[in-house]
Amino acid sequence: MKLYKAIERFYLGKFYLVVPASIIILSCIGSLAVYYITKKGMSVVNFTQMLLCVLGSMAYLTTVLGQSPRKTTFQFFVFGLVLEVVMLVLNLLF
Repeated sequence: MKLYKAIERFYLGKFYLVVPASIIILSCIGSLAVYYITKKGMSVVNFTQMLLCVLGSMAYLTTVLGQSPRKTTFQFFVFGLVLEVVMLVLNLLF
């Protein structure tokens, strides 16, 4: 929990510097996840996984572009990051 609070404090303190970096991070991880998902072929399960990856990135972009409070954008960033990393790990392992 201390790590989460430290990262949140850094994010909120340097908000305008971190937003472009966080968009790049989410885009790179999401594109890797989608690459490995599509590498397995297209099925309903794979399409749903791709939809979840896009949902994670778009949720964060929506909060940033909608000028939501900084704490809300951080929560959406963590949500998107965790979602995309889980999708990436699932497709790399199975």
